[in-house]
Amino acid sequence: MKLFKTQIELQAYLTLLRKQSQSIGFVPTMGALHDGHIQLVKASIQENDLTVVSIFINKKQFNNLDDYNNYPQNLSNDMQLLERVGCDVLFMPDHDEMYPKTYVPINLDLGQLNTVLEGPNRPGHFDGVVQVVNRLFNYVMPNKAYFGLKDYQQCMVIKVLQEAYFPQIDLEFCDTVRLSNGLAMSSRNLRLSKQGVDLASQLYKMLDMIKRLSQHIESKDALQYAKHLLTQKHIEVEYLTLAHADTLTLGKKWFKKQKNVVLIAAHIEGVRLIDNIVF
Repeated sequence: MKLFKTQIELQAYLTLLRKQSQSIGFVPTMGALHDGHIQLVKASIQENDLTVVSIFINKKQFNNLDDYNNYPQNLSNDMQLLERVGCDVLFMPDHDEMYPKTYVPINLDLGQLNTVLEGPNRPGHFDGVVQVVNRLFNYVMPNKAYFGLKDYQQCMVIKVLQEAYFPQIDLEFCDTVRLSNGLAMSSRNLRLSKQGVDLASQLYKMLDMIKRLSQHIESKDALQYAKHLLTQKHIEVEYLTLAHADTLTLGKKWFKKQKNVVLIAAHIEGVRLIDNIVF
């Protein structure tokens, strides 16, 4: 596995490979890698000649400074995992490499994606996502890029960016990888105690229950019941909402089959977790 810390060195290497008509897959991460990330890397390896993974903790997408300062890091473990799975290139820029003094942010109209759910709850978050993914896409210029659907709204934001600036890049949104108890794999899980991990498994259990209840009762009642059960377990629910799977338009009634997405954000042991289910 080759390691690059500057975009000039990275681009010089990738340019040589493009001249050999090699396809490039790309998995952007913030490190603290888990099996969810590794599944994305495996998908890229399977579908491309060369796979690039980036590790960069992007301060611009953190609206909470404590969250940024407490974000888990384990670079040596990350590198071992990537070596073991067969990653070809690791790109690890520092902040000045990603955002030099000459950096000019792009403007991207996200429409209602900035006004629902994560948008108002994490002001500036999606702009930070747009800026960093724009930079990384320009540096790597992959044929395909891979993202996990746990961050459902973020995937939709990246799709808007791709359609506006990078139509030549194919996006692959991959299913959420879960622990045996149903909890979505997340770097933030490392900040939970064993009891916290057990408690956090309730998030997906409630989402799955809502899916089953959708066959029998109205959406408002299903959501209200799930929120009540979570609150009884002393889980702080930030939102638990039904939206259209294609547009993220919030809904008061169930949509057609496979067009429902129920999204949740909750706090357990001071850690903010998100998850979703589509049905």
